[in-house]
Formats: sequence, C-alpha cells, structure tokens
Amino acid sequence: MSELPARSEALALLHEYTQGAGLLKHALAVETAMRAHARRTGGDEDAFALVGLLHDFDYERWPDLADHPFRGAEILEVKGYPEWFRRAILSHGDHTGVPRVTELEKCLFVGTSCAGSSPLARSCSPRNRSPISRCRRCGSA
Repeated sequence: MSELPARSEALALLHEYTQGAGLLKHALAVETAMRAHARRTGGDEDAFALVGLLHDFDYERWPDLADHPFRGAEILEVKGYPEWFRRAILSHGDHTGVPRVTELEKCLFVGTSCAGSSPLARSCSPRNRSPISRCRRCGSA
C-alpha cells in the first residue's frame, strides 16, 4: 500500500469538510483503532490509519445515504487516492453494496462501530472495560 499523502494532508482534508467536534473525535478514534489493528496483524499502519481518519470526512456535508460515502470517494479519486483506499471507505456502509473482502475493509467496518456513538460503540468504550481487557470485536485495549 503506497502512494498516500502525508497524514498532515489527510488531516487538512478532514478539517476542510468536517467542523463538528463529535465527528472529528470519531475520525481520530477510528484512525487510532485502525493503526492498532494493523500493528497487531502486520498491516500497513499508515494506510489503515489514513482510511480510518478519512472514512467519514464527507458525512457532515452529505449525510444522506444516497451521497455518503460516495461523494467522499469521488473527492478522493480527484485528489489521487488509490482505488483500494476508496473501495475500503465505500465498504464501511452496507448501503453501498461494496462487500468487505480485505482485512482493511473488515477492520474499518468494525472500527467504525467501536469508535462511534451507537450502543455497540458504547459497549466497546474503554470506560466500560477494565484497564486490561480488550474489545471483543476490534481488540482495542
């Protein structure tokens, strides 16, 4: 996995499209979970992390399922992000019809659940686990 921009560029893109503190916090949490998973499984930490960071960058502007994450994938294509990167982001929503095949795609789906605001995410939250336990879905400490 190569040909990705620096994290600073990806972060600038996130901030260009996302202003809400909650969504920014979610993006950073998913980035962290993705990096940790890549480290455990031998994946490309930077690639996993950037996918996690940018997976919802378009959501604030286009929250409708007809647009998200499709608009984001279009923007990423114009900016030169590789197809595998855009595909992973498309795969995180069941409504897109893009199946989760790779470890990256599967990790993003679970990572978004564990770092979101859903009941599942709250059950994965570190405050709901002892300091030494791990989330059973994503393995984060």
